[in-house]
Formats: sequence, C-alpha cells, structure tokens
Amino acid sequence: MMKLIVTILDDQDVDKVMNALTSQRIGVTRVSSTGGLLSPGSSTLLIGVDEVYIPLVTKIISELAATRQAVASYAYNSSIPLASLVEIEVGGFMSFVLNIDHFEQV
Repeated sequence: MMKLIVTILDDQDVDKVMNALTSQRIGVTRVSSTGGLLSPGSSTLLIGVDEVYIPLVTKIISELAATRQAVASYAYNSSIPLASLVEIEVGGFMSFVLNIDHFEQV
C-alpha cells in the first residue's frame, strides 16, 4: 500500500536528508514552510513510498535530523550590557504518515 510521509524539519538538516533519501532511490519533494509548528527556518518534505520503505525512511530522517545542542549568545536585560552564551536545543523533526487511496503519475 502506498504511503505519503510528510516531514517538517530544520532547514539546516533538509539537504542531508534529501541527499540520503535520493541516494536510496527514494523520491522526495521539498516545500518551504512558514509558521510555528517547529520553528522559523523549516522545510516540509513530501515522500511517497510503498509501506515497506517506511522503516528505512524514518531511520534516515531520525539519524540526520535529530535534536542537538548548540551555543547561542544571550544578552541580559539590564543597564549594563552583558553578553553570555547559552546552550540551546536545535534541529528535530515531525513526521506524519498518511494512507494514499489513489496515486496517479502522468
């Protein structure tokens, strides 16, 4: 049965994920996203596959778009300008697997 995987992920991870999927001969379409589901700078991938490929696709995405720690500057709100570095979590993804009732390719 055909499935559509809709994955929203960080723009920093999208090229790695797309390259890995296409190297496995899995077709993928990228759609630029806006909104607050994850964060600004996200992209949506549309991946149509037979259900036997779901574990492979989710494994690739999980390995390449996992959350990770990054360092960002943080400015205190005071009269004395002090800047500090703070560790934040970046990356991550959200996937939805949908059943496809009809598929047509022209």
